[in-house]
Formats: sequence, structure tokens, C-alpha cells
Amino acid sequence: MKIPFYKPPISFWEYIEVFKTLRSGWLTTGKKNKEFSLLLSEYLGIEERYLKLVASCTAGLHLLFDAFEVRGCEILIPAITFISPVEMAILSGAKPVIVDVEDEYITISPDDLERKITSKSKVVVPTYYGGNPYDVEQVVEISRAKNLVIIEDAAHGFGAEYKGYKVGNISKFGVDATVFSFYATKTLQTGEGGAIVTSNERVLEKISKTYLHGMDRDAWKRYHENVYFYDITEFGFKYNFPDILASIGIAQIKRFDDLQKKREKIWKMYIEYLRDIEGIKLPKVRSNSIHSYHLFVIRLRLDMWKIDRNKFIALLSERGIGTSVHFTPVYRFSRYKSLFDIRGFPNSEKVFQEIVSIPFYPDLKKKEVEYICDSIRDLWNKYRR
Repeated sequence: MKIPFYKPPISFWEYIEVFKTLRSGWLTTGKKNKEFSLLLSEYLGIEERYLKLVASCTAGLHLLFDAFEVRGCEILIPAITFISPVEMAILSGAKPVIVDVEDEYITISPDDLERKITSKSKVVVPTYYGGNPYDVEQVVEISRAKNLVIIEDAAHGFGAEYKGYKVGNISKFGVDATVFSFYATKTLQTGEGGAIVTSNERVLEKISKTYLHGMDRDAWKRYHENVYFYDITEFGFKYNFPDILASIGIAQIKRFDDLQKKREKIWKMYIEYLRDIEGIKLPKVRSNSIHSYHLFVIRLRLDMWKIDRNKFIALLSERGIGTSVHFTPVYRFSRYKSLFDIRGFPNSEKVFQEIVSIPFYPDLKKKEVEYICDSIRDLWNKYRR
């Protein structure tokens, strides 16, 4: 049996929406962008003006770092995350400061966050690792005491909830901004793309210009107002979100709840089938939270195995099972490791040696889940100490 790590849930409806956009003759940012933005804001329960579609989560972080004027400051980032916030911090003229993660949830450690804050700290970027909410209230309490801006990296977080509020609608807890990813493997996917959510009026005004070259009128406005000219009022970037991608998102958001039910069902199957294997730890969801069901990450209890994580992955690959590792800690990459001391992140280093992301997507069949779990059990029986 051959089971890929991921397969996008593309249906007839995505084809229809894309076809309608192609037939319209307008592929860049226009009315489909507006329609998708409205549907997203309705889902999140926020005013549409607080949401801005952008080219990617990475682009969203860059726009927010620019708007919050981080140059010369420090940005606190968890060690286990995708490299984007580190790169965007450096690109924005800030210094990335890496914070260890909690061992249990693999989200930013409030204790280490508090230790790492200095007089130069300005922004903290907590993540929703795999789709699991971080300790929002504790991170907010620590950050507010030090006047830090909180920009959530919710690349994994669309569909998650914290204390009854959808991620993207938790400003009541003191969060300044949230950034989503709609990359091809995410719970809501458009191939590429992302969204910023913030109720900060000054920041909204800034990014509404900087996301597209600093223009005061985009192409859609100029076309419909029959006005050819525009002014450049800010230094800007090319971070707009085109209609051709929005059309995929429109189809996805309309059936998002059904897709999430499928993900939840598969999640529960994995928990049921793997819970008796002593040699692995299953993902734990934080209390008062709902997971986004983006990744299903198991952890090997390495002291109970004769093989390491990499050999485990290779053996699953031999059985046709695709896997991944989320993530290599940011301090390990050759381009950046000279900036950080590996000894400062004991939890992250331990977690990195143990984690394996196994196939997890809505169209995964029961027989495939059973095959994956049987294969893991076979390896446990063969290589246990």
C-alpha cells in the first residue's frame, strides 16, 4: 500500500469556482478576494474590515513587523516552528530571540519567555503547533506586563478554538494580531496565501497600503472607478492575494466544517488504534481548547526503542507510508545556528529527536489508517528494548 504524507481535499466545487474565475477574465485581486474575505470573517465572527488577505503567512508576518516598527528591537520566537518569523524578523531589522517550547504541547514556554524578555523586546510570536493552542492567557499576562506586542503565528491554527473563541477572534484576551496560512497542506488551503486579522486601526491602515506597493488604489479600484492614476503613499511590497486563489478558498470555506468533521474522525481513530503502544506518546490537546486538526504528531519514547527517529521514518517509508518532521528547530539551520546557543533549548532538542508527523488529511481511508497503525505496531514489536 502507498500512502502519501498528505493529499489535498479537492472536490468538484473547487473546479467550479476556479472555472468561474477563469471565465470572468479577472485573475488578480478583485471581487473574488472580497467574497472570500467576507466568508472568512463570517466564519471567524469578526468584522470584515479587520481581515486582510495576503500572499502568505510569511508575508503577513513581514507586513505586521513593518507596521509595528520593530527595527532595532527583539522579537521572541519559539524554537520549534517554521523559519518564517526568524527570517522576517531579520529582514525587518529586528533581532530574533529564540524561546524554548513546553515539552507537553510543543508550544512556546511561558517560563522561558519570561526569562528571555529584555529592555529591547517588543514582539512575541507564539504559534499553534500542529493546531494546538498555546497557553494564551499566561503568554498575554507576561507580555502585557512588559508592554510586548503579541502577533500570533496561526499558520497551523485555522479552525482551532481557545475557551470557546475561534483563533482569529481572541483579541478579547489581549492578542494584537493573528496571521493564518492557506498553504497547500493547511486545514483551509488555496495553494498559497494567508490572512492577517487585527483590530488595531493604525496597523490596518498601514498594511492596507504596504501590502501592494504602497498604492492608494489597486487595479480593481482603478478599473471600476475608471481612473487610471494612483499615488504611492508608503514604501510597500507585492503581497496581494489574487482571485484565482480566492476562488479555491471560497469552495473550501463553504465545506470547511464537513472537512473538519472528517479530520476529527481520523484523529480519534489514531488515538484509539495507537493508545496501547507504550513506545509512543500521542498528541495532547490543551484543556479548554479545540485542536485545528492540522497535524497528527507522534513522539517516540526513545529509551524504549532500539532505533532512532530517523530509522523509524525510513522503515515506514519502506512500507509505503509518507511522513514528515515538524520542525527542525530554527537554531539548527546552517544559516542561523551561529546566532543561537543550542544548549539553551533542552525541551526543543528533546522534542526534535522524538517527533514524527504521520499521514493526516480528510480523504484518508479507514483501511489506510489501520495499515499505518499496524505498521507502527509491527515496528514497536520488532524494535522495542
